Amino acid sequence: MADAVREARSAEPEPEGFIVHRPLAEGFRIEREDDGSYRVIGRSAERAVALSDLTNLEALDYAHQRLKKLGVDKALARAGAHEGDIVHIGGLSFEFEED
Repeated sequence: MADAVREARSAEPEPEGFIVHRPLAEGFRIEREDDGSYRVIGRSAERAVALSDLTNLEALDYAHQRLKKLGVDKALARAGAHEGDIVHIGGLSFEFEED
């Protein structure tokens, strides 16, 4: 039986290679507005706040954790944001709080 399998496999044409397309990881950037506030620009950060009902405390906590996991809080701190500075992400504006 093993000989028959080897013979059948050797008769088959060699399979062609294939290419796997994976999207590049999307980051975000921090920009300083003219009024001194900060704007976070990037699809992942904007989606974190847009897809959550921020009037619900659990959803607000989830959005905060998602932004933290993305590194938005650290990036804002590196950009010079201080406690109480206004931050805009998509249509949401809030005061920056240092952890």
